[in-house]
This record gives sequence, structure tokens and C-alpha cells, in this order.
Amino acid sequence: MIGGMDDDEGVLEAARAIRVYLTRLVDDPRAADALDQELAGELGQVSDPAVSARRLRVLLERNEDTAWFLGRVLADAPDHRPPYHQQNAYRVSGTASPLGDPMPVGAARYNCPACGNYVWYRPDIGTPVPRCPTDDVLLRQP
Repeated sequence: MIGGMDDDEGVLEAARAIRVYLTRLVDDPRAADALDQELAGELGQVSDPAVSARRLRVLLERNEDTAWFLGRVLADAPDHRPPYHQQNAYRVSGTASPLGDPMPVGAARYNCPACGNYVWYRPDIGTPVPRCPTDDVLLRQP
């Protein structure tokens, strides 16, 4: 079932992608850091994706805002992008604009080449590519 309880890859991708946004989604910086460490730990030892997805889902559903993020990522199947980078987030119903389609171009996806458990979407070409907080290596496009 896409976007539902059986979407293990979607849950894994949401856990990878949310790490960048935790300080925005979790009010307490210490709680955000603790959740980031829990996510990194679980993502670093994925041997059975279904078991890891269940554990990650529990972690993400503890907080209303991280649960919202997870739900939006799962609803974006099969792409599983963060809510802030989903094309339909900008779509407005009605007639077409005489200026053309104002939709933003999709953001490029970067991940950690060492661990793969950290994902970042480049919002524009001028934004420098960060380093993975787990491995301190420059992120790269897959």
C-alpha cells in the first residue's frame, strides 16, 4: 500500500530527510538533537528495512510536527520528498496563469556518501552543499 503502513522505503526516506528540519519541527533544541541521534543510530544499522521502518515510524510519530512530516513524505510516493520540496505544495487550483507555470524546479537531492542516512535537498543553486553531521563529509548527489 503506497503512502500507508507498508511503505517501509518511504518511512526510511522520511527519517533520512527530516534530520535537516528537526530544529524547525521540534521546539526544544535538546529534544531535536536527541531525536536526530536516535534516527541516525537506527538508520546506521538497517539490516531489516521493515523492522527499522517500524522503529523509525514510532520515533517520528511521537511528536505532532514530525508525524505531519512523515505523513506528507509518505503521501508523496513514489518520490518521498520533504513537504517543502514537493511540487504540489505550490499548486493552486483555478485557471492557468498567462505567464506560464509558476511551479518551482525540483530541488536536487544530496546524501552522505559514507553512511547514506542523511539526505538534503538543495533549495537553489546558490546554496552551498553542507557536510553530513554524522560523518563530517561533503554531501553529494547519488
